[in-house]
Amino acid sequence: MKDKTKSNQQLGRGIEALIRDNSTQKGENTNLLIDISKIIPNKKNPRKNFNKEKLEELKESIYQHGILQPLTVRKIDDDSYELIAGGRRYEAMLQLSQEYEDNRFKQVPVFIKSIDSESLMTELALIENLQRANLNPIEEATAYLDLKTNYSMSDQQIADSIGKSRSSISNSIRLLNFNDSESGKIIIEALKKSEVTVGQVRPLIDLKAATQLSIFKKIKSKNLTARQVEKEVKKYKNLKPESPSQDNFDNDDWEQLVGIYKINLSNHLSTSIDIHRNKNGKGRIIVHYQNEDELADIIKNKILK
Repeated sequence: MKDKTKSNQQLGRGIEALIRDNSTQKGENTNLLIDISKIIPNKKNPRKNFNKEKLEELKESIYQHGILQPLTVRKIDDDSYELIAGGRRYEAMLQLSQEYEDNRFKQVPVFIKSIDSESLMTELALIENLQRANLNPIEEATAYLDLKTNYSMSDQQIADSIGKSRSSISNSIRLLNFNDSESGKIIIEALKKSEVTVGQVRPLIDLKAATQLSIFKKIKSKNLTARQVEKEVKKYKNLKPESPSQDNFDNDDWEQLVGIYKINLSNHLSTSIDIHRNKNGKGRIIVHYQNEDELADIIKNKILK
């Protein structure tokens, strides 16, 4: 049995500590230079795209000062190695080797680690990226889910491995519930592009699709803070099915009133609703639908029922 005290001391210490604990010491080499052409990228890297500006900064630093931290690899055969840790450094060196004939970009310093388990190697690669890389919230959540479903790691084990709380792991994975609706997928794309923050959209996870979309549009148009979004969601969750009375609102608070009308009507019809009013108090209600079948369902089962 492992020394529990020793294990606890290593929590959050980083990928190298984890690799040392789970790799074979015999036959390992350090400070070895190998041709970059012999290194194969890790397919399980959760980052799908590198920030071009940050990558250019890293390339400039390596050009001026050299690569200061070795890559971590495992040997596949005599002529190839698979990358475990250091994806951004590898990409920067690879681009420099293609842009310049300088021999100092043709070889990279590496640590070679003997890792026999395929699943462990992938697990370590994922954790390394979570520790080092500035992943967007969806890349991060997907990586956590991969560790949880494919490598049988609990939320607590993932949290211990990267030095975060268990609740932060659970909340991150819950973001992927947005994939259950079309409106949620719009929110996911906005998170990927950093158009909104996790704090702004997390309160929307458990809402109906139409309600999600309505409040999300308000987040974008008014740049609501996370606290303001929480208040909006709480207000709508506490609404009764009946339409609210205008007596409860100030005369100048038409926008808030119509917002509540839209939420109630959107929930009832299970689709997006827009309400427009002119200066004379007249207006129109627009019901959005995706196809003829959805329109027929709205009329038959929601309006005429």
